Amino acid sequence: MDISNSSLFQRHSDHVSDLMRRVADHRQAESGEVTEGANPFASLLMQGISQVNDSQLDSQDKMELLLSGGDVNQAEVFTSIQKADMSFRLLVQIRNKLLQAFEELNAIRV
Repeated sequence: MDISNSSLFQRHSDHVSDLMRRVADHRQAESGEVTEGANPFASLLMQGISQVNDSQLDSQDKMELLLSGGDVNQAEVFTSIQKADMSFRLLVQIRNKLLQAFEELNAIRV
């Protein structure tokens, strides 16, 4: 059973990185200077994406272990899958809110 979590992670990671770069460029264009404020937020966001990816990979490993007859409890696998699903849904909602905020910022005319 091959689930391409890596490509899913990479796609969302690239999308978030692109959004962060565009927000930083917008900030620099408005202020005319290089700002350091976007770096901590971007690193925090990337850390969250990495944790979601780890959760997805962990649930996939547990599911494969269960299907191959390994020593793992079904409830543990179910809990791991639900946790991964919930964290991924939260990540998608955060991405949607960031995109919505970015679009609102672009719509503001100075």
